[in-house]
Amino acid sequence: MRIVTGLLIACCWSSLALADTASHRASAERFLKLANADGMGAPVYQQVERLMTAQFAQMGGSMQYEHLLRDYQQRARAVVDEAMAWESMRDELIDLYLPLFSEAEFDQLSAFYESEVGSKLMQHLPQLTRDSMAVSHRRVEKQVGPQIQVLVDEMAVEIEERQLAPPSP
Repeated sequence: MRIVTGLLIACCWSSLALADTASHRASAERFLKLANADGMGAPVYQQVERLMTAQFAQMGGSMQYEHLLRDYQQRARAVVDEAMAWESMRDELIDLYLPLFSEAEFDQLSAFYESEVGSKLMQHLPQLTRDSMAVSHRRVEKQVGPQIQVLVDEMAVEIEERQLAPPSP
């Protein structure tokens, strides 16, 4: 009798755990949709189109063969569609977020993204991200890059000096 009781308790416990997991996953999916994760493949389309155009030009493609470029770009979009579709990425993305946030936290995040300020953030976030990256890129180009080059040049001089110096006794 104890074995049967133990099995019943274990079955009930595992059913509750599965229901809790499903609910947690559903909360994560709701948040990800509100965060526009289902549209995160959009930049990939632009990158692939630019890549195909650059490759076409590099291969000597001319305007008379532009229809060929368009055909291959369409085929490339189909590849991206399959790989980047929300349905194909959903479970992987949910699995990334699940360990970080509880179901209650997903609900709080979803409430924020459904709010007026959350919607405004989502509307402007792609441009803010691009602009932020541009600021970082400019700082690297103008400040960090030249300073790193000075350090590399100094290191090269020091290595050369040590290589030319007579060996220590």
